[in-house]
Amino acid sequence: MGCICGKPDLEIGMQQYRILKPFAKGGFSQLFLVEEYKTGHKLALKRIDCYSKTDVERVRNEIGIQRRFGMHPNILSLKCFTDDEIPHGLRFSLIFNFYERGSLQDELTDRRPCCDYINEERVIRLFLQIASAINFMHSSSPPIAHRDIKPANVLLSGNDRPILMDFGSCFACPIIINDGNDSRMQLASFCYTFDEAGELCSMPYRAPELFVCEVGSIIDQSVDIWSLGCLLFALCFFRSPFDDIYERGDSIALAVQSGKITYADNHPYSQKILDAIRLMITVDPADRSSITSVCELLEDS
Repeated sequence: MGCICGKPDLEIGMQQYRILKPFAKGGFSQLFLVEEYKTGHKLALKRIDCYSKTDVERVRNEIGIQRRFGMHPNILSLKCFTDDEIPHGLRFSLIFNFYERGSLQDELTDRRPCCDYINEERVIRLFLQIASAINFMHSSSPPIAHRDIKPANVLLSGNDRPILMDFGSCFACPIIINDGNDSRMQLASFCYTFDEAGELCSMPYRAPELFVCEVGSIIDQSVDIWSLGCLLFALCFFRSPFDDIYERGDSIALAVQSGKITYADNHPYSQKILDAIRLMITVDPADRSSITSVCELLEDS
């Protein structure tokens, strides 16, 4: 039954919503559990307050990506949105389905203390669906890279379907770092501006070319291949291969650029899982495997 008293807190088009409670906060946004005013149906509200032209452009890009790719079954679909003026800025309100199970990161965090490994069949199934979503974006013209693939950005549906979210860091490929001061400013902005403040798990999933971008280099969708390798590692071992280094305060840039990874003793996974990880966590972008090749390896019985 829907609400029968009080006024709605938000109206988008013909739909009205009541805000129930906040449930998460990022560097640029806050998430709320809301319900449709008439039906009581639970949904998620992402509220983003923008105080600069750059912020507004970033959110409009995110909305465009969601509307462009949201028909994929493993990509979070944007139901509706609005923008409203606030003092000195613009507030965006985006409505999505609410996934009560939370994120893949939540599950991995729960499993890690007791070393409760996910069985290999499920690891492969989840990974293949996430990879399908990324490949869908990479297959567009021009290719779109997600650039922030990590377990915290994968929701889990009630029937265990992974849902990729958070498209605020996406970019059209390729980006060529040109000469001159302007390109250096572009480089600094590209490599660092869109990292979620306070989200500690972004950096351990970041491709090495995003730590040391040199003038003349080309950045493309291969950054996502590296991150997918780190995500597959986390599906098996609960964390990115570079999380421990980051938490110790050591140089994650040096660790990532070395490409060295180690595996837990007595783990239950087959060699093809380890091979798939290795094919993706390859320092030179030109040597990284394609998503298609990795998926074919994992699908091979």
